Amino acid sequence: CTTSISFVKEILFPYVSTHLQEYLEQMSDEDVSQLAMALEEDVKKHEISDEHPKGSTVQEMVALLVERLMDSDVKATGLKSLQGKMWKAGYDKGELKGHVYDDFVPLLQWCQSHDISVNIYSSGSVQAQKLLFGHSSEGDLTKYLDQYFDTKVGSKKEAASYQKIGKSLGANPSAICFVSDAEGELVAAKEAGIGNVVMSIRPGNVPLTNVGKSFPAVYSLLQLCGT
Repeated sequence: CTTSISFVKEILFPYVSTHLQEYLEQMSDEDVSQLAMALEEDVKKHEISDEHPKGSTVQEMVALLVERLMDSDVKATGLKSLQGKMWKAGYDKGELKGHVYDDFVPLLQWCQSHDISVNIYSSGSVQAQKLLFGHSSEGDLTKYLDQYFDTKVGSKKEAASYQKIGKSLGANPSAICFVSDAEGELVAAKEAGIGNVVMSIRPGNVPLTNVGKSFPAVYSLLQLCGT
């Protein structure tokens, strides 16, 4: 609800594919070999079909493994690590700027002025979150954000994950407001006792079912702000 999913699919993922060869050429042979082993482990763990040609070199094999994992859209440890390192290089060079919706910065400023803590829970790694918000199209927004959580605390569709986050924040779950554009996440948060569970409606969202329609909805994050 803070960043367009199209930014991830149309900018971040293609950036890895486009710059992979250049990135690999700057790595040592040992590091490339270790990366290949990590990616092969990802393929086995996620039971991705092995009916693909092998590369004639380690670099070619890595490129093929990355392509297969990205095509399978899995949250794989080795792949996520590689993506994070490549995105950091892209942000540092100014080749990438994190997308945020226009209403996000005013929300952050309002929360700061009212001493309200803002925290991020994303399927993207904590590293990726910090890179995006630290190099956003609106500048460095990390000064507005307190803690970051990723799937190391658990699946976003499991109530236990939200209970862990509540404990980490030192907050009563009933006092937390969780905003998402994913029905399954809202259901899990509600089961965990999160007091305010809100559906964010954005362009390109998956059409809501009756489950999604049962939650309070906002079309702008500014609707969360009081007076």
